[in-house]
Amino acid sequence: MRKIFKIILAIFAALIIIVVTFGALLLLDVAAYTATGSQILTPTGVSVGKAIVIYDPGLSGTAKGVADKVANDLQTKGYTVTLAGIKSSAAGTTTGYKIIVVGGPVYAGALTSSTKDALANLLIDQGSKIGVYGSGQGATSPEDVAQIKQSLPIRSDSTLQNAIMVKIGSSEDLNARAQEFVNQLIG
Repeated sequence: MRKIFKIILAIFAALIIIVVTFGALLLLDVAAYTATGSQILTPTGVSVGKAIVIYDPGLSGTAKGVADKVANDLQTKGYTVTLAGIKSSAAGTTTGYKIIVVGGPVYAGALTSSTKDALANLLIDQGSKIGVYGSGQGATSPEDVAQIKQSLPIRSDSTLQNAIMVKIGSSEDLNARAQEFVNQLIG
């Protein structure tokens, strides 16, 4: 009996450790600190302008996949695109771009803290278009986009109120959804 109690106690302790570790990964947004790289994608013809896509990869990497698809679609449409991890030096310089896209995972209905920080600190040229995306589980609903909008940081300017916002669910056609998002941005 005593041996069974010790086994149950050990299993319970292991479960607590796993839950605390997973919670810390989410709350501390540890995955963002791995996004330190950047790359430039050039169009095949003459560039129609510059765009930057800043991403927090999240734990599953889906948000990075969305960023890749958005950047590739902008490149196809003639933009010179900087694809930048949220902790890269390229992500800190957002002036000089016609289109600025910032995105990352949505946990518990809100963008990650690193995504919100990037949005709060954007330096934006007059006339630049802003896009914000969140990625998460399941298909997208209007409530998802409303939650993302509510989680946006408060800025002294009205820049983010005019931003194009989407949530792209991992069960959706990422290519089609990214293309719709880009079409809204450049349209």
